Amino acid sequence: MARHVCTNCGATVVDEEFCPTCGSWIDPLTTGRARNTDEEFEEFDLEDRPSLSSRSGDPIICPSCGATNPPGNRHCEECGARLRQGPLPTAPRPAVQATAGVRAVIALSGLLAVVVLGALLINLFGGDDPGTATTLAGETTTTTANDVVTPGPIDIINETCTPPGLGGSFACSNLTDGTTDTEFQINWVNLPANEQLVVIRLTLAQPMVVERIIWTNIVDEDRFRRNYKARGLRIEAQGNPLPVSVELRNEPGQQEFVFAAVRTTDVTITVLSHYDAEVVGDGTPFEDLAIAEITVIGYPARDTTAPTNTAPTTVTTAGN
Repeated sequence: MARHVCTNCGATVVDEEFCPTCGSWIDPLTTGRARNTDEEFEEFDLEDRPSLSSRSGDPIICPSCGATNPPGNRHCEECGARLRQGPLPTAPRPAVQATAGVRAVIALSGLLAVVVLGALLINLFGGDDPGTATTLAGETTTTTANDVVTPGPIDIINETCTPPGLGGSFACSNLTDGTTDTEFQINWVNLPANEQLVVIRLTLAQPMVVERIIWTNIVDEDRFRRNYKARGLRIEAQGNPLPVSVELRNEPGQQEFVFAAVRTTDVTITVLSHYDAEVVGDGTPFEDLAIAEITVIGYPARDTTAPTNTAPTTVTTAGN
C-alpha cells in the first residue's frame, strides 16, 4: 500500500493517482512519503537523456502532460505515460485438434483403402482362378464358370442325298466318312435341265451350335476339271428362319464358308447350279457331278434344362 502527501493541500493520499481532496496529480517522485508507511520507493531518474536534435523525425508531444519528447521515445520523459503503441503481434491460429473419434475414423479409412488396393493387385497380378473371388472380410466365394469349348467337326449320324447318286463307291455316305479318297457322284447329264439340283441332308448326333462348313472338291486337278462341280448352294438348318446362299470357287480341294446355327439337329444343303466339266489333255469330260467331302464345324448346344453352371458336352469328332 503506497501513501503520499499531496503537495498542494497536504492531504494524505493512499494508492491514488490524484488527490481525493483537491484533485491534484500525485507525483510519486516529488511528494513526500506519508508517515507510518512500510513501503520504500526507488527513485526513477532519466539520466543522460538524449537531445532532441540527435534523433531523426518530429518530436512527440506527450498526450498526458504535454511535454516534448524525442521521436524515438515510447514513454514520456516527464510523466512516464506511453507515447505510442505499435501494432500488437497476431497470435498464430491454433491448429485444429482432432478428437479421438475423428482419429479413429481416419485410421479405419486408411486401413480400408490399403485392403482394397491389395485385393485389386492380387486379382490383377496373382493369377487366381477367375471363378474365385476374395471378399474384404477374407472370405472366399467360388463360382463355376463354363468350360471353354473349341469348335470341331460334328458327328453326322445319317446323310441322305436326292437323287441318291451312283451308289457303291460313289454313295452319299462318302460325303461324311472323313476322307477325300472317296466321293459322292451323280450322273448330272442324264438329269432333266429343270431337275439339275442335289439335296443333301445331314442329321447331327445331338443339338449343336454350327459355326461354319468345309466343302471339299476332288483334290486331283485332272479329275476335278473333267467332272461337273457344284457352284451355287443354299444352306438351311432346323430352327434357322432364313436360308443362306453361298457360291463356291471353281477349284480343287477345300474351301470354307461361314454358316451359323444356334441350336440344330440337321443341316440341309441344296446344289442349285454347277461348273461345267472340261476337256483336259486327251481325256474327254465326265458326265458326273462329284463332291469329295462335307464337314460341319461347331460344338454341342447347351442343355436348356440343365443348371447354368453345367459344363458343355465334349465335341465328338467325325471320321478320323
